[in-house]
Amino acid sequence: MFIILYSFKFIDYNFILKETLKNVHELYQKVDRLLDDFELLKNDNKKLLENLNSLKINLENKEVEVNEFKSKYESLKLAKSITLDGEKKLAKKKIKKMIDDIDDCIINIMG
Repeated sequence: MFIILYSFKFIDYNFILKETLKNVHELYQKVDRLLDDFELLKNDNKKLLENLNSLKINLENKEVEVNEFKSKYESLKLAKSITLDGEKKLAKKKIKKMIDDIDDCIINIMG
């Protein structure tokens, strides 16, 4: 007499279906959180870009100011160098000559 043993495996499809649905639901929640995070990051990025553009404009304005101050500084240096005593007399002579030249031009135009 032969004894044949069969092993039957009981599969609980109900449990598998519930777990699958649970996993799908968790996946949807994670995707929703990712999409929310993505929107927040997009908004943050937009604000940062606007701030960056504002700072670039501010930097350009400051560079213009720096150039203006450099020009004014050079003018002040020149003015200071003219005010020295020896150069002051020379500057006065040059200015007097320029005035005389302008007067001559005016006379020639009128005459």
